[in-house]
Amino acid sequence: MNRTGWLGAALVCAAVDRAYVLLLSRSSPPAPEEDLLSYAVTSVVLAAPAALAGALLWAAWWRTSGVRLAAMDAPARLLTAAVATLPAARRDWGAAMTAELAQVPDPRERWSFATGCARTALFPPRGHRAAVLAAAALATALVAGTGPVVGRALPELRLFAVTFVGLAGALATVAVSRARRLRRPAPGLPTAVAGLLGVAACVAVRAYSLGTDASVVLAPSAAVTLAVLLAAGLWLALVPPRALTTSRRARRTGLGVGVAVAGGLLLSAHLNNIVSGDSLGLYLLAVPVLALFLASLFVAAADRSFRAGLQAAVWAVAATCLPAFTVYVTEAFRYQRAGVHPIDGDPVSGPIGLGLHEAIGWVLLYVPLAALPLAVFGAALGAAVSNPRTGATPPNWRR
Repeated sequence: MNRTGWLGAALVCAAVDRAYVLLLSRSSPPAPEEDLLSYAVTSVVLAAPAALAGALLWAAWWRTSGVRLAAMDAPARLLTAAVATLPAARRDWGAAMTAELAQVPDPRERWSFATGCARTALFPPRGHRAAVLAAAALATALVAGTGPVVGRALPELRLFAVTFVGLAGALATVAVSRARRLRRPAPGLPTAVAGLLGVAACVAVRAYSLGTDASVVLAPSAAVTLAVLLAAGLWLALVPPRALTTSRRARRTGLGVGVAVAGGLLLSAHLNNIVSGDSLGLYLLAVPVLALFLASLFVAAADRSFRAGLQAAVWAVAATCLPAFTVYVTEAFRYQRAGVHPIDGDPVSGPIGLGLHEAIGWVLLYVPLAALPLAVFGAALGAAVSNPRTGATPPNWRR
């Protein structure tokens, strides 16, 4: 890696570390009597794994694509980025356009050609604009109707419902505009069904908790965060990017690991002695992180591919968080009705509605933010150890 690559890795490392430190300060601000220097040093140390993982991802990207992109001008980079989004059936067209751009010498004409190709790659003319308009109209109608209907039935859920339906409608419209015909979900039917059921269960348990307990509240920021995360889960289950669907082993392993971790959370909750203060905190802190590390390590070693290990981590995170969110919300109410906090086992009193916000923070935010950096290390280790040290090709970072 040349000087530019090392500089980029250092900048990425610093940026990720800073972002994690800010997240830590927002989620757990220092107490008035706490030493600020000690707090800052601790935050930087806790953010170090994520920062190193970011630098490792940059290094892998630089080795496979960064050096080549650095030698291109801006129009060529734009076209390359757009071509990367094409499905397998249109890769030949992308290669032809890339070769054609190389024959255009004038800078203004290069920009015009690259912009036109990028627009066509992202929104190809399929000849069925009526379907796109119909999808957009249906999405708009659903958003307009969701607000009044949900507002009358369950006012606390209105903002979440409108945001979620709007995001899902936008994703559906984009998917229709880019599809030639109706296809089975790219990640496979089992993964798609599991994703749909996971999202539906999250919505159902959220609606049930808001509708059955008057103490339950859903702050606007939490409602929007939940809607965005569930819409992302829906997108991942139905129309994920091509880069996440090249390894069948990654999808199957991720799905299996996610179901196992969520099932273990449910089992742990029921085996714990709530009266004695047994909690779920240690399980949530350690088990998902270890499971994702091992999953990415196994897949990367089996496929001899760093990218396959990363795919396994992404699928495992999605398959873990959706059912685990449902389990946590359900069990948190049981814990808190017994007067015990589900995370640390300490006594609690007063309204129990804040458990919903904790479910978003711990399951949908903490688990990905804590587990994915370790999964990157697992993928790198698996790709490295799967190749003998002598007389072997280097780990496959691209596939």
